[in-house]
Amino acid sequence: MTEKSLNLETLLSPLGVEEFFDRYWERNHLHIPGRSAAYYRPLMNAEDLEQIISNPDARYPAIQLAKSGRYFPPEAYTRNVKFGSEVFVGVPDLERIGIEYRNGASIVLPALHRSWLPLRNLCAAIETQIDHVPHGNAYITPGNAAGFTPHYDVHEVFVLQIAGKKRWSLFPPTIHLPLRSQPFTPEGYDAPTPMVQVDLSPGDLLYLPRGYIHSAETLDWYSAHVTIGISVFTWSDLIQDAGEHGIHNEELRKGLPAGFAKRTDLQCTLRQHLRELLPHRDHSDYEQLVETFVRRVRSRQSLPSRRFRIDIVAIDEQSWLQTPAKSQYRLIQEADNTILEFRGKRHCFPSELASTLRTISERSDFRVAELPANVSAEARLGLSRYLLDLGFLTPPDGTSSANSESHSSASSIICAR
Repeated sequence: MTEKSLNLETLLSPLGVEEFFDRYWERNHLHIPGRSAAYYRPLMNAEDLEQIISNPDARYPAIQLAKSGRYFPPEAYTRNVKFGSEVFVGVPDLERIGIEYRNGASIVLPALHRSWLPLRNLCAAIETQIDHVPHGNAYITPGNAAGFTPHYDVHEVFVLQIAGKKRWSLFPPTIHLPLRSQPFTPEGYDAPTPMVQVDLSPGDLLYLPRGYIHSAETLDWYSAHVTIGISVFTWSDLIQDAGEHGIHNEELRKGLPAGFAKRTDLQCTLRQHLRELLPHRDHSDYEQLVETFVRRVRSRQSLPSRRFRIDIVAIDEQSWLQTPAKSQYRLIQEADNTILEFRGKRHCFPSELASTLRTISERSDFRVAELPANVSAEARLGLSRYLLDLGFLTPPDGTSSANSESHSSASSIICAR
């Protein structure tokens, strides 16, 4: 398995994705044991986690400590470091963290997908497939310890055991499929006998639907695992746009079908089900509700990872630019304006740019000077720079003004100095 193969299929293997959604998603827990201890190596291993924790660039809240269900105040394990007139705030104190870890505290790395590229790519791959929103945390617990008391989460949970071992106890849910507005409250909860206990070893996966009450503890092994949490868009979220609420209706707390924001057949399913949920609405309301909701979801979806480049040459009339795949955008004519729908957002352009935009959409790549001459060179260049800033246009892959055979006379946007 390579880094490129990390996606929902490989996480669930040997179980198929379709079978998972049919049998387990929002219904039952799932334990996949018996895989290689190195199964998640393309994602990370124990040494990677040690490096992240030891990194002097780390800052609170990227590293946190928890014990017995409570988080430590940051002043208990961070310090401010002065360098000249500058102060670096929230620097983790590794000595103090080590002491608390040896005394049974868990180390938590929240939102690790923001800084660890393989985890970010995995979350992006999952979001691309199901349209619900993943995030990634890491948890490291010493042997003979428990970081958190029994609780449920308001997102779907995939536990990827990276190293060591951990025993998970699962209890009956007190509420099925809670919404984000229905978090767990420990007051008055007395955990019964676990309905099942699951021991996770390296390479194992555990899936828990939101609302499943759980706790975990180590025995004579330490544990390191990554949790992929998936915040689900529900029918309740969709009907809120119509001024309706579904907090007390379990059917409305269910998630929208995976892929709902990209697949037109599923959007048809949304509209049909809305007619059953909101029979008093006009037909046009269903169309507008789905269109508005889908557009908002797509506008919030994670963008592809970008790497900052310093070898930049400002574009000019001779620069070559590349357009995205046609499946990634739409050009729509509305009255006197041309609308570009891209990454879930609508960008409005005046009618005099319509032919220029159509020319751009008809080409896989182009030189700015080749755009229609019915607008000024300044307008062509301004439009190209604007679309470049949106991420709609990019430099042709692997080309530069110095080494491109097909564009040898052009000055590309990015070239090696």
